[in-house]
Amino acid sequence: MKDGSVFKVAGLFAILLGIAKIVSPILYVLMDPNLHAEVPAKTFLPAFADHPNLLLAFFWSEALVGIFGLAVVPGVKALMKGKNEGWINYGGNLAIIGYGVSTVGYLLSIARLPAIAKTFVTDPSTQSVLAVTWKASIDLLGFWGYTAIGLWILFVSITALQHKLYPKLLAWLGLILTIPHLLVLFGTYFKNQAILTSVLVIGLLAPIWYIWMGLQLRKAGNQVA
Repeated sequence: MKDGSVFKVAGLFAILLGIAKIVSPILYVLMDPNLHAEVPAKTFLPAFADHPNLLLAFFWSEALVGIFGLAVVPGVKALMKGKNEGWINYGGNLAIIGYGVSTVGYLLSIARLPAIAKTFVTDPSTQSVLAVTWKASIDLLGFWGYTAIGLWILFVSITALQHKLYPKLLAWLGLILTIPHLLVLFGTYFKNQAILTSVLVIGLLAPIWYIWMGLQLRKAGNQVA
């Protein structure tokens, strides 16, 4: 008898991930624009020292996205079992690393950034050093947190369309969702605020995709004998 828990657990966490993806863009829009991505340190750090709470909440929300995502990938892989396994395995590995790196990065920012910002505004002699240090991220271009996960969604969605594994609309939604995930890399590399702002569409599409995927996984779990 097969164990349907892999689907049920993955489905639950996919739904929770979708909820977290509703919260994140709301926090991003509400926070001071001086706290947005790619804002220079001389502007960002004083703004953070003055009012850090919304950005810290955003970091916690995105850290949870990564934690939940680690449970989703195995369930989706099981749903695709026997279909395009080479691409699904490769994409799944990218996503696992992506969710893991993203989680570690956000938790590091939560732990380090308050002290860095406080030192920046209270000790002018360290400003030239801290202006570089606070940006030291393990995912400088957003490749792991966005591009790698976007590629996984792409491979999963193409496979679902080819083999009719779940509703066609969900698969097409995944293909569309891939685009803003890939754009993050270019927006970060070129420090283009317009591109980075445009990818907030992830906040509109990702919750739908993850929650719907979660429901599909829960359904698969219920169908396992």
